[in-house]
Amino acid sequence: MHDSDQEREQALLAAAALGSLDPADLAALDQLLTSSPAARAELQQLRETVALLPYAAPPVSPPQRVRAQLMARIAADQAQRARGASPNPTRRAGWLVPAALTALAVVMVFLGSLTLSLQSQVAALTATNQQLLAAVRDLRQAVTDSEAQQAQLAAQLARSEQQIARLNEQIEHERLLVSFVSAPGVATRELLPTRADLTARGEMYMYPGEAQAVVVFSGLPQLQPDRVYRFWLSDGVQRIAAGTFHVDATGLATLVVTAPREVNAYTEVMVTVEPTDAAAPGEVEVILTGTL
Repeated sequence: MHDSDQEREQALLAAAALGSLDPADLAALDQLLTSSPAARAELQQLRETVALLPYAAPPVSPPQRVRAQLMARIAADQAQRARGASPNPTRRAGWLVPAALTALAVVMVFLGSLTLSLQSQVAALTATNQQLLAAVRDLRQAVTDSEAQQAQLAAQLARSEQQIARLNEQIEHERLLVSFVSAPGVATRELLPTRADLTARGEMYMYPGEAQAVVVFSGLPQLQPDRVYRFWLSDGVQRIAAGTFHVDATGLATLVVTAPREVNAYTEVMVTVEPTDAAAPGEVEVILTGTL
């Protein structure tokens, strides 16, 4: 194929893609497309490229001079067709080649601008996506921190409730002690040490006919963790354990005794030092005794 033929085919395809073929060139285009699959493929690519041109740049109004020249050319073409004149094929082909090349150049420029615009949009979208991902990470971290703070507050609240419960128990205990110690008609019994080297003693407050009593201890030494003070009631026949207690750093302790029957039915009380686990082996020592 000669270069001139190839240029004519390129011109026909470019003009067909741009929609600027004269009726006389349609037969030549049909013959070319029928005989050449490559030409059909190239025409399809050119049409797809031309279809993108409206999106490549914002619409621009042509200058008045160009508009006037275009309208004059259209009017001339219509007048020529009305007269039935047939343009010279050689002259038309010479006009089509530079026009097609110019159109292709315009297409390439527009495609380059479109590519740059799309790349800019992709970069902007990527940056926005990164910002959104960072915001989501920050939000998740804030939720995690909030949950941790809520867990800490819940644990602190539970500890406070436990402390309040212990304080309420202590208040009730102190009220009971006050009611026993200060109430009229209360009977007192003294517990004395069994060894001369001990300065400890106990005061037992009770009501005749009542099963409860309060014992206040002083001067007792603190024990090892595996040892405990235990209080006993005895009626001369059997001995009954009535509670255990520990002393504070000053040697003071109080014990509320609840006996199986009225306290004054017993004849003797005592305090022993023995293992914390009653079933564990170990020495048991009586350190305080008293009679009722």
